[in-house]
Amino acid sequence: MQADPRGPSRRDVQVKIGGAAGFGIKAAGRTLARCFTQGGLHTFDLTEYPSLIRGGHNVYQVRVSPDEIHSHVLPVDVLVALNTETVERHHEEVVDGGAIIYDPKTTSVESVPDPKRLCIVAVPLDDIVVEAGGQRIMRNVAALGAVLGLTGYPLSFLTDSLVAQFAHKGPEIAKVNVEVATKGREFALKAACPFPVHLEPVPNALPQILVDGNEAVGLGALAAGIGMYCAYPMTPASTLLHYLAAHDHEYGVVVKHTEDEIAAMNTVIGASFAGARAMCATSGGGFSLMVEGLGLAGVSESAIVVGVFTRPGPATGLPTWTEQSDLRFVLHAAQGEFPRVVLAPGDRTDAFELTWKAFNLADQLQTPVILLGDTYLSDNRESVAPFDTAAVCVDRGKIVTDGDIATHPEALDDAGMYLRYKVTPDGLSTRALPGVTGALQVMNSYEHDEYGYGAQGEEVANRVAQNEKRLRKLDRACGLVPPPALFGADPSTAEISILCFGSTKGPVREAIGWLAREGVNVAVMQIVTIWPFPVHEVSEFMDRSKRTMVVEGNATGQLEGLIRQKCLRAPDWRINRYDGRPFSPEQIFETVREVVLGVHA
Repeated sequence: MQADPRGPSRRDVQVKIGGAAGFGIKAAGRTLARCFTQGGLHTFDLTEYPSLIRGGHNVYQVRVSPDEIHSHVLPVDVLVALNTETVERHHEEVVDGGAIIYDPKTTSVESVPDPKRLCIVAVPLDDIVVEAGGQRIMRNVAALGAVLGLTGYPLSFLTDSLVAQFAHKGPEIAKVNVEVATKGREFALKAACPFPVHLEPVPNALPQILVDGNEAVGLGALAAGIGMYCAYPMTPASTLLHYLAAHDHEYGVVVKHTEDEIAAMNTVIGASFAGARAMCATSGGGFSLMVEGLGLAGVSESAIVVGVFTRPGPATGLPTWTEQSDLRFVLHAAQGEFPRVVLAPGDRTDAFELTWKAFNLADQLQTPVILLGDTYLSDNRESVAPFDTAAVCVDRGKIVTDGDIATHPEALDDAGMYLRYKVTPDGLSTRALPGVTGALQVMNSYEHDEYGYGAQGEEVANRVAQNEKRLRKLDRACGLVPPPALFGADPSTAEISILCFGSTKGPVREAIGWLAREGVNVAVMQIVTIWPFPVHEVSEFMDRSKRTMVVEGNATGQLEGLIRQKCLRAPDWRINRYDGRPFSPEQIFETVREVVLGVHA
């Protein structure tokens, strides 16, 4: 059984549904999360599945609470076992007083060594479906009804969700699903053992939406006015392609499923040249193919956004799992030196906000901007406040979209010729779109002169001038990029200070709440902009701290190394995880507790 640092007065419940692929586990779990969210509760889900076309053990878990939550947890309160393997794999994760819901005709609970510590709830899932005249896949709906029966949550939120979900299939399908859910709840209500946590809708709750990271990125791109999105499907970035393709006509976006990642990168460069806000996204393996094209975007000063949503490598690695091991890769990808911005969202709200800001930065700096995410962020849903679209502003930088370039004398030579790559103090030239009168320009992959021609590009003075011009954009970027985010205690009074990036933000925030209950105050800095690296802010944070720890999902300490390199400061401790699984707040809680208090769980 897992240790449970949530405490005896906890108000949250975590439900885990397990079974073989094809049981509709993810769809059922998301239906459950949706019905909780509609009742004003906070939810966070986690999906785990092997990289198989068919078969394998699939798991979906959703954590739900009337209080704000930031991540999944390890202990399971309700285990829905759709086959015996689920019981065998996960029964030890169930807390004392927790429940296992199973169908005694199809699933055995004999592997549970101490069934008296649990509430074992037998629900004839298959029989319920047969009696209702439904299909076998509906057994998971009966299980959802049983979960609501155990936790005391009103069935109406589930039945309303089912009616809406199956409306396009006709009223009969919805009616059968409602009947199945109702029967499942009735069986759970007959359970002899009471469940310790009662879930109720939150009255007058603020509105929430339930989104995963890729949906949040998609919404941010749409808010920014994206004109073209290109991608070749690759987990975990594939669902961003699906999402934008589902909304392309509605928002006037060209969405292109290209033949490979090379084409995706080169197409968005072309779209940017034509004036569209353009983006592509992939994972590490696909980004490997995009690297030469990224260099083209750098030398041509193309305003593009690139999503790199990582999974464990090298090579194919673990396609459906998570890791933060491509940080150094995105910083140094492509030959030569050119400026880039790297932003790392930590949650779904970050994903929305950093995406629309990424498009602004790409236009303002005329250089690639990379959104660095991972599977934990991309694939899993969280209930959040509706995104603040009123805060979205579009800044296209030094761009001329129509008219005559003669009205922009700062962009011309003495003879009135357009200088697309004019050397300027801030590294930014006036960018004219094709069709602007008098703005003759050349774009290619060579080093070039101010006009864009490669003939003079190899001259020493020109090469130095153009290279330094591009790199000066990083100085300008430092005043535009989002600063680090701070959470928890003040670093000068905290027992320990944590530095992290990306999706580790959620488990870290969850853990520091538990630590605060034990009298351990923790300061947290989430490094939002990885490049240009926030040297001053990180250095000051570390200097004000008693002791520091870096938490990151890779084996070699890539963020820690970056801190050492740029800030000339060494963190006191680090926690690394690289088994393909996301950090759990328990892991962070126990490590910090041991460091600060000398208490080993």
